[in-house]
Amino acid sequence: MIQIDIDVPDRPGELAKLAAVLGEAGINIDAISAESVAGRSYVSLIASQPMQAREALVKHGYACSTRTVLVVRLEDKPGSLAALAKRLGDAGVDVVSAIQLGTVGGRPQLALGVDNLEKARSLV
Repeated sequence: MIQIDIDVPDRPGELAKLAAVLGEAGINIDAISAESVAGRSYVSLIASQPMQAREALVKHGYACSTRTVLVVRLEDKPGSLAALAKRLGDAGVDVVSAIQLGTVGGRPQLALGVDNLEKARSLV
């Protein structure tokens, strides 16, 4: 799965503009996370057509980067994320992003951006 990270101006209406670009291109946003820090906003999303989404965003002046993310399903109980994060951290894998994708079969599903995808895959 591909995550798109977008640098967005921190002002009213920018999320609407970004979403409109994707909507007009016929691209669905499957999951999204956003935050503002020091006058800049950052949006990370999972889209139905990631490469086309990136192209549409770049065409409209957005600075974007992409990363392959690890999709994991957790047990739906307290401490499951902590156990996974500890296992990754103990192995030296840095988790740089997390987006909840919803629930599948009663289990929360996450897209994790990590600094070492192969090592992380071997641990889940």
